[in-house]
Amino acid sequence: MTTYKEVAEHMKLDGTTKARFIKYMTTRWEKEEKLQCETGYATEWAERFKGGCEYSASDYFGQGILNEMDGKK
Repeated sequence: MTTYKEVAEHMKLDGTTKARFIKYMTTRWEKEEKLQCETGYATEWAERFKGGCEYSASDYFGQGILNEMDGKK
């Protein structure tokens, strides 16, 4: 897999979760997409989104991205 979309589809994320995962990943690691996918890091993040623990797994910067995506800012 070389794209966040491919990872999301492989992990069978539902529509909303898929969209959030792709938005988060492209916001945070847009220029490193292929690397993040090939090393398995994107899959780890897909698992976090699938399990609903993306906030607790994120650092301060990542939580800021999630808050903005979810309209909490």
